[in-house]
Amino acid sequence: MRSRWIVCGLYLGLATALVSAAAAEVNIGSVQERLRARFGDGAAQPAEPLEQALATFYGRRDYQPAWIYGSGLTDDGNLVVDSLVTSRLHGLEPEDYDLAAIRELVGSREPERLAVLDALMTGAFLRYCYDLRSGRADPRDADPEWFVEADGIDHLTALEESIADGNLAEVLGGLMPPDPSYALLREALEDYRRIGAGGGWPRLPESPALKVNARDPAVIVLRKRLWTSGDLESPRQDDLFDEDLEAAVVRFQDRHGLDADGVVGRRTRTALDVPVEERVRQIVLNLERWRWMPRQADSRYILVNMAGFEMRVIEDEVPILRMRVVIGRPYRRTPAFSEAMTYVVVNPYWHVPPSLAVRDLLPKIREDSGYLERQGIRVFSDWTENARELDGQAMDWSNVNGRHFPYKLRQDPGPHNALGRIKFMLPNRFNIYLHDTPHREHFDLSVRAFSSGCIRLEDPLALADYLLGDAGWSPERVRETVASSKRRVVTLSRPIPVYLVYRTAWVERDGAVRFRDDVYGRDKLLATALETGVPGGIRTGAAP
Repeated sequence: MRSRWIVCGLYLGLATALVSAAAAEVNIGSVQERLRARFGDGAAQPAEPLEQALATFYGRRDYQPAWIYGSGLTDDGNLVVDSLVTSRLHGLEPEDYDLAAIRELVGSREPERLAVLDALMTGAFLRYCYDLRSGRADPRDADPEWFVEADGIDHLTALEESIADGNLAEVLGGLMPPDPSYALLREALEDYRRIGAGGGWPRLPESPALKVNARDPAVIVLRKRLWTSGDLESPRQDDLFDEDLEAAVVRFQDRHGLDADGVVGRRTRTALDVPVEERVRQIVLNLERWRWMPRQADSRYILVNMAGFEMRVIEDEVPILRMRVVIGRPYRRTPAFSEAMTYVVVNPYWHVPPSLAVRDLLPKIREDSGYLERQGIRVFSDWTENARELDGQAMDWSNVNGRHFPYKLRQDPGPHNALGRIKFMLPNRFNIYLHDTPHREHFDLSVRAFSSGCIRLEDPLALADYLLGDAGWSPERVRETVASSKRRVVTLSRPIPVYLVYRTAWVERDGAVRFRDDVYGRDKLLATALETGVPGGIRTGAAP
């Protein structure tokens, strides 16, 4: 053993001597002059953002190389290369960062090639930082209905300060979203890629609907399928659909937002047959969306995942309240955005938006003269504060159309009110808010896209109890106010941020990976943007 350490010591000493010799052989001043010629005052004016950033970076450091030590890389340089190699763990692509060219140039002693290497390293670092911190695609191009504002960062300044302070590892570690949910989704990406590398899971053969006590050769394939995805403990060769298999099917259905009845019917079979490669792609897309989120998350906020049809109240990264929601129909999609909820209206009026009044209500009013009265809807001459109330039953609605509809329709509080008994206001340009609903039947469905854009809540009283408790309201007082049928506006003592997002893949705290269908087609848009190279920021190559 001692002789082995002596040999290792001699080897390390020899390696150090070789590195020193290589350093001596390379004229760093010549590398500096190559960088000055490429990025200095006499060089052509850079047109691309990355070229401009490189010119600024090297100009500020008098064109000294940043990553070169002899013919090799500095410790920071090696750290950057390691980050590029492992970028795949974030759903990024190492080849986007000139990794092959960088590896080919490491070891060269020619100043020209070393200048190219240093510039490639700087460009790769900036592109990687931008992609990991802000996303590969610009959300405004990749998803026109995404309006969540992320906090920005000056990547060039971060690079300069990290080199000066010697804390590059800390800077790199701080680029990814800090929420534990992001790390869990990264782990899921590794797991599903391992499943793919192992051949994926089998596709079910044709068969009738499979349920408990059935015998069918397809049951054997079903067992292997559910074992591969971790829903079943054992893939034993048994064609009997027993209770253990039924429980595994229920687990799978729950993870995929299906009716958890334990029966392998059409929708469940379709979800089972989605290839693992598609699930990997889905996880990658949702990691990208995480990078579009602001990093400075509030310790207390409301999260609505539209693709998951669910709302959660989060405190210190822990969900303390969750409920089902109804979102906008596919042709009246709810946008993704964030705003602060500032007040609650108990027993609200519903001021019918003109577009809905024309599209949805006008045909019913024309057909049924008593519709307005039964629904508690009053008609006003216009939308001004002093508008006159009109007799809706006496009006000739046959001459009213979308081109001439100056009226305001207002539904009074009551059992038919479209907003139910409570609405939760987060003032925004989209006129979107959270509210109760008289249409309770929709919450029993697995796909809940029925609203005109606003978010309908399964249990609005529970959310009201949580929010108004800060203002000293007891649950009894909330219910008494609701029962009074009198309109009441309550300002929240603590405004709470609300994030309306779109996630078709995520991981629960217990490690269960959840998938949802792309009800709005936003996954498809994002995948196209990433595949066609819609730029998200500094991306253009810039070798000298």
